[in-house]
Amino acid sequence: MRAAAQRATASLAAAALAACSAGPAVTTWGTMREALRLGHSEARVTPTEVATAHTIGVGALAGLAGEVTIVDGDVLIAAPTNATTAPLVRPATAADRATLLIAAEVPAWRELPLGACASYAELEQRVAEHLVVSGLDLRQPQPVRVTGRATALRLHAIAGACPIARPDGPAPWRFDGDAERVELVGVFVEGAAARLTHHDRRSHLHAVASGGAAGDLVMGHLDEVALHDAVLLLPR
Repeated sequence: MRAAAQRATASLAAAALAACSAGPAVTTWGTMREALRLGHSEARVTPTEVATAHTIGVGALAGLAGEVTIVDGDVLIAAPTNATTAPLVRPATAADRATLLIAAEVPAWRELPLGACASYAELEQRVAEHLVVSGLDLRQPQPVRVTGRATALRLHAIAGACPIARPDGPAPWRFDGDAERVELVGVFVEGAAARLTHHDRRSHLHAVASGGAAGDLVMGHLDEVALHDAVLLLPR
């Protein structure tokens, strides 16, 4: 089903190719392969120095010590100390360095209703369809945001190694639950596996949500999601 849906989106994309536009520029520091697979996780950028009031972004701290998420210029850090204790989600400081960062400047957004999405794969498919209809090139990274109520939400925050690239490395902190409101932020792009996305994904998204027994703020790399009342935000 997923492969068939991707082929259908590819056909739509080909038909709309003449009208495609690149969308807002996306700037990257490092790649997924360099930082997560090859271990080149040295500091490359200071997130607080590149973020403006209109920046969104996703990335990882130097040394793969945690996750970086930027929402409307607010730079959030989740740096777990172990796999069982939830990391404190805190504002970044000038001392925080990222080894991987994917960021874009988006001054204004427009909202498109998505309704319910039963899985991450369905969410990606629905986002792809909206991007094609909007005349945006799926081969170029497109900034995206999604809000909604998560009846299932799985995410992780790295603590020294990526669990996908290096499953034998230090275990990440994981969240598996639901959230009354979640915001997903990041980029959608096809054909960028190992550069901007994992091999089984067409997007690189982080989640920011209230979750857990205490309702604390949680943030991390999105692994799976089921959404209700979802709204897609694309650059205006």
